Amino acid sequence: MKGLLCLLVGLIGSATGEITRGEIGGAKFMIAAPETWQGKLVLIAHGYRPEGNPLDAEFDTKDEFAAPLLEKGWGIASTSYRRNGWIVEDALLDLKALRDHVVKEHGEVKRCLMIGSSMGGLIGTLAAEGALDRVDGVVAIGAYLGTQEREGFHPALTWQPKAPLIYLTNQDELEHPKHYRTKAGPEKTALWVVKRDGHCNTSDAERLQALLAVDAWVDGTVPAKEKDGTVYPPVRESTAKKVDGGLEGKVTLASESWGNLSTGFVAADLTALGLKSGDLAVVSGSKGKLAVKVVGYRSDVATGEGALYLTPNGWVAVVINGGNAAKAIGVTTGDAVVLAK
Repeated sequence: MKGLLCLLVGLIGSATGEITRGEIGGAKFMIAAPETWQGKLVLIAHGYRPEGNPLDAEFDTKDEFAAPLLEKGWGIASTSYRRNGWIVEDALLDLKALRDHVVKEHGEVKRCLMIGSSMGGLIGTLAAEGALDRVDGVVAIGAYLGTQEREGFHPALTWQPKAPLIYLTNQDELEHPKHYRTKAGPEKTALWVVKRDGHCNTSDAERLQALLAVDAWVDGTVPAKEKDGTVYPPVRESTAKKVDGGLEGKVTLASESWGNLSTGFVAADLTALGLKSGDLAVVSGSKGKLAVKVVGYRSDVATGEGALYLTPNGWVAVVINGGNAAKAIGVTTGDAVVLAK
C-alpha cells in the first residue's frame, strides 16, 4: 500500500503473545497481540507532546493496565501520531490507520475501545461522537477539550456522543468534563473523579477499572454515572540495595518523549532515607546528578527544577518539570540509579 511501511519484530512471552513495531505514514506504532485473539482492541491516544520531541509509541505490556487485558485475550495498540504538536485531526487518521493495520495482521476487531489522556481525551471524545467510526466506547483521562490557543472549546465537538464515554478525571481538572456532560447529558457520559491533584495523575488500576466499566456498558451494564474512581496503591516491598550514601534501584521506564523516569523505588525507600514531602534529595546516574524535591506531583516545582514523587501506582518517579531527567543524569530503561538524601 502506498505510503505504508511496516517493520514487524519480536515474539515475546506467552502472556502477551506477539509484539510488533513499525511505521504507518510516518507514525510509529506498537501492537501487543495476545496468543489467543478475542477480537477486542484497545487503542491508546496519547496527549500533546512538544514539537521536536522524539516520536514514541511505546507502552509497558507488563504494567497493571496492559497485563490483565492481554491475559484476557485483548489486543492493545498505540501510535506516536505522524508528528508531535497540536495534531487532533491527523491523530484520528493515524488511529484509524493503526486499527486497519490490526485488522489486516490479526483479524476482525469485534470491539474497539479507546483510552486517551489530555489532548488524547479530546481525541477520544471526538471518536465517541463519530469522528472515528467503529469505536464502541471511550475512557478520557484528564481530558482537555479546548483549542491549541486555549480559547473556548474545540469547534469540532458536537456534544452528541454515540458511544459510552467515561471521563476519569483528577479532582482539580473537572471543568471541561463537567461542561461536556452538562451540554451532552448523562445518557452516554459518566464522570469518575480521582481524589488527588495533578494532570492525568491516575493509576493503572484506575484506568483499567474505567475501561472494563466501559466494556460492560457496551454490553448493557450501565455503570455509576458519577463515582469516586480512586484506587489506592498496594503497599510495595523495597527491592533497593544499600550503597554508600543511599539506595540503588532501577529505572523501570525512561520516557522517550519526555525523559521522565519511572523507578523501582517505593514509599518504604523514602522512609528508609528519612525523606518526606518538601525535603531535597539527589538522584545519580552514570553521567550526572540531579537535585530533586520530594513533592506530591511534578507541577509542584518550578519549571526547570527536579521533582521526586510517589506515583498513583506506588512507585517513585523522577522528573524535571519542563525538562528531561533521563538526559540530565544519562540513564535509560534498565539502568541503575542511586537515591540519596
